Amino acid sequence: GGVGEVLASLSSSDPLFSLRLVYDLLYYFIIIIIVLNLIFGVIIDTFAALRSQKQEKELLLRNTCFICGLDRKAFDNRDTSFEAHIESQHEPWNYLYFVVLLRTKEATEFTGPESYVANMIEQGDLEWFPRLKTLSLAMMEETDNEPAAYATLNEQLKQTTGLVKQLSDQLNELKEKVCSMVCVCVCVCVCSCVCSCVC
Repeated sequence: GGVGEVLASLSSSDPLFSLRLVYDLLYYFIIIIIVLNLIFGVIIDTFAALRSQKQEKELLLRNTCFICGLDRKAFDNRDTSFEAHIESQHEPWNYLYFVVLLRTKEATEFTGPESYVANMIEQGDLEWFPRLKTLSLAMMEETDNEPAAYATLNEQLKQTTGLVKQLSDQLNELKEKVCSMVCVCVCVCVCSCVCSCVC
């Protein structure tokens, strides 16, 4: 069923035998080797590209939070690890369960946050997902800012302590003045009583 059947077989003594041999070898080299290698090369390159795309997707899924989109590097040198963040805060299955809950629950029984998210889902708005945010890192940033807050509080405490000391000194001076005035008044009263008794 191929080209070989159409062409007549030649004996080695035939004058066209050498041309036929060259023709058959060229056919073998061009069609069989080169064209098939091109086809196999395209197939292999396609599979290599698909494999690299799959590896990139797996790498992205392993190193990026599916819910918030934060990279694994954001959790380096933090109290919360990336794995703990995924398991406790942004477990994708929990978000799926929440959406299923919203679809199966009566709208009249929604709580405030549930009705808010249900309305956003109906509108196709995904702003209820925490994009590039997480509570654990937000709390860490607050604690990172605490040394500055402690410094300002410490400065305010020093100022307040100074003011309290000044007020305490003024109060002591005032006490001494009042005591001396009371002593003078008592002396004057005693003297006047003694004088009135003597007279």
